[in-house]
This record gives sequence, structure tokens and C-alpha cells, in this order.
Amino acid sequence: MGASLRRRTVALAAGAALLTGTIWALPQAALAEDAAPTGAISGKVTGDQIAKGNGLVTAWLDNGSEYEVYYGEIASNGTYAITGLPAGTYHVGFNELGYDDGETVTSWMEWYDDSLTLADGRGVPVSDAPVTDIDANVDQVGKVASNPVISGSAVVGNKLSVSRGAWPANTELQYAWYAGDDLLQEGTSATLTLGANAVGKRVSVDVYAYLYPTGTPSDETIQFKRTLETTPVKAAALPSGTPSISGTATVGAALSAKTGTWAKGTTFSYQWYASGKKITGATKSTYKVGSSLVGKNITVTVTGKKAGHVTTSKASKATAKVALSATPTISGSAKVGQKLTAKPGRWTAGTRLSYQWYANGMAISKATKPTFTVSSNLKGKKITVKVTGTKSGYATVSTTSRATAAVAAKR
Repeated sequence: MGASLRRRTVALAAGAALLTGTIWALPQAALAEDAAPTGAISGKVTGDQIAKGNGLVTAWLDNGSEYEVYYGEIASNGTYAITGLPAGTYHVGFNELGYDDGETVTSWMEWYDDSLTLADGRGVPVSDAPVTDIDANVDQVGKVASNPVISGSAVVGNKLSVSRGAWPANTELQYAWYAGDDLLQEGTSATLTLGANAVGKRVSVDVYAYLYPTGTPSDETIQFKRTLETTPVKAAALPSGTPSISGTATVGAALSAKTGTWAKGTTFSYQWYASGKKITGATKSTYKVGSSLVGKNITVTVTGKKAGHVTTSKASKATAKVALSATPTISGSAKVGQKLTAKPGRWTAGTRLSYQWYANGMAISKATKPTFTVSSNLKGKKITVKVTGTKSGYATVSTTSRATAAVAAKR
């Protein structure tokens, strides 16, 4: 089969050229030399694509050995007239979209009166007088919708399907799916899953078969029916998670944004905020808290992008207010019987501090004051102190001092 279907700009002029050529071995009628024929056929064609003004009506006269074909254009209001017809009985075909570019491809021909093939159509006798009211509704053949129809929602990721429309019995169909003029898929599948390449474009389908315009099988000539276009394809909603922040909101701490669960293949960007105001330059997945943010709540907004999906931004819950904390130090001599003192350093004003002393990392029972007297059982162990700061509305922060030298014996 030599023909192939490609999205075309349907042109009436090309249709006229086909009718005057020999692509179906159907020569243009020759006028009698002695008198011009005066027969005519007229009527009105209705259909959902007639208003485009590309349609043709053809009148086929069987002269015994071949058909003589005459044509008239369908106006955008559906009216047509074919004039200059010799007397005889004609089969009238209605072509909603007009002919294609001459490469053995034509849009569907419905035959008067409401038939799928020329042979099944009703003849129209023509004499010298005009024949009127040869009308057609090309949206239906009998009670069956003639043109294919797309069903499904035009959103990326959704599956669209297309009906067959009305065709002669046992016709094998193929389907060419388009987004605008871009071919998306061609073959025997009457379904298509929309991808990102269709976003913003209107989808239509050319359903086609190897048939002559008469409705009989062909090896090369294609007839097609075209659906109406869908609405522009929309990007899909992006499955997204709610981000969260790990880390403690204290000056100098590193906070990390956890994206949550999003659609596979999503790429992320980040923006950190302090009490609702954007932090300049804070656009990575981690953020080190600066001293100017004491008393502010931190949030992060994660923005996800994926081809064919709506770009989506999600904000985390706010942290507690950023606290100012310090690493404590220990003053005093690490010897049995000596008093050690915890120096907490600078904390947010109004912070309540608590203490816990440790020996080799193990909490020392009841050692919870700012000072601690070293007992003999701690000989050889290293002492640390942990200071915990609490304040309403702020992050609770704990910091631990460096260890002392090993506790020495009392001299």
C-alpha cells in the first residue's frame, strides 16, 4: 500500500484538481459540442465541520464504461449547486472536508440518500430542469454517527479514546492522532495516553481506511474522517508531598528541607523564609541559621517541576522561634574535692537554663546545678556538662561542653 496519512491543510483547489484528473480513472465530463447541458443539482449539507467552507459535492454519471464526475463547492452555510449537467441519473456524494493534496488521499464521501457506498446510494435523475433539495446530514448515516468522536478528558496522563464512526462493513481502520499539526501516534490503536508534548494543543484524530471514494476497497487510495478537536490539553496535577524541616532552630545550626513524597522524576527548588519574609540567597536544600534571625520562625517552600505537570509549591510548617545558644565551658580544676563551675555563655534573653554533669558520658546522679564538686569515685574520668535552654515559643536547645582532663587524685 503506497499511500500514507499525514496531517494536511485541506484545500478546495486541490480537490478540484483531483476531480479533473485521473486518480480514480474518472475523467472530467466533456461538454457536447452542439449545446451546453443545462441540468443542475442543488441542496444543503449540514454537518459539524461544514462551516469551515472546504466541502465538496460530487455528481457521478455512469456512462457505461466509466464515471463522469462533476462537482460543486459547499458554502460555509451548507448550500451548494452543481450546474452544466448532461441528462442522466447521478449518484451524489457529499464530502465535508474537501479533498486533500492529490496524493491518493481524500476525506470521507457520503452518498445520497444516507448511504456508505455509491452502489447503495439512490440515483438522482437529471433532465434539462434543475433538481433541488438534494440534501444531506453528513453527521449521521442512518442512525449512526458518521464521524469519529474523541472521549476522555484532555489532561496529561489521561487516556483518550476515539469511536470508529460509520464505515462500510468489514472496513479495517487506522488512527492518526495529532496535537495541532504534530503527529503523536499512528497505527491501529483507538486510544492514546496524553504526554507532556501535547500540553496547550488541541487533539484530533484522522480515522482512515484504504477505500475508493465509492466506498469500495482500494490498494492505495485512502479515505479519512476527522474528529472535532478537543479543548487544549492541560498539564496534570503534580502529586506532591508536604515538606518538613529537620534540625534545631538555633543560631549556627544547619537546617535541612525534607521534600516529602512527590511524583517520580520531579525536580525541586527551595526558598527559605524567616517569619514569612524571603531570606535572600537561601535557595538550597540546607540552610545555616544566622544570628540576625533570633526570635523568628523558619519555613521552607519546596517547588516541584515535572514535564507535563503543573508546577507546584508547598510550604513546611514553621519551626519554633530561633534561639540564641552557646557552648558552655567548665572552669575549675578537675581534681578530687575541687569545685567545677559551668559557664553557659550567651543565650536568648529570658531563657531558663538547666544543667546536667557527666563522667565519661554517663550522667552523674543529682549533679544538676551550675557547680559540681568532684567526688573520689570519679578519679580518672573526664567531666562534661550539658546546658539546656528553654523559653516559651522558642526551640529547646541543649549544648555540651568540651571534656575536662581526667580527674586527678587529691593532693
